[in-house]
Amino acid sequence: MRALLALSILTLLAVPALFLTGPAVAADSAAVAKIKGGIVDCVGCDLTGADLSNTCVKQHDLHGADFTGADASLMCMSFADFTGARFRNTELSGANMAGAKMDGADLTGAKTSITSFLGTDLRRVKGLTQAQIDVACGDARTKLPPGLRVHFCR
Repeated sequence: MRALLALSILTLLAVPALFLTGPAVAADSAAVAKIKGGIVDCVGCDLTGADLSNTCVKQHDLHGADFTGADASLMCMSFADFTGARFRNTELSGANMAGAKMDGADLTGAKTSITSFLGTDLRRVKGLTQAQIDVACGDARTKLPPGLRVHFCR
């Protein structure tokens, strides 16, 4: 009985350590509520892992926001300021990023299937690949880093 009690206590003591071994991946719930509620200026917001699909932040300031691992599919993001924002491994499929300010944004691993980059300057974006651009679209005003080519939206 004593051995079972000791084992139970050791197990309970070890459980919190399991949760402390890696970084927490949870969005700031107040920031997510701001976005979903239409109060969308959210400078430096922590939106990691959040479900933001079908929301709109058109023409608002989200510079420095962290969208890492978030679902931003079908999001209206046109003409918003995403300067220095992080979109690492973010689902951006079907998002409208036309005319968005993207200087210093990180798109490493972002999924960009049918994402619209009409008139968007992507020259100073980090982590952007031709594979991401191949499944997205833009226009004659879309600016890309050297060596990348966009096909036009139809």
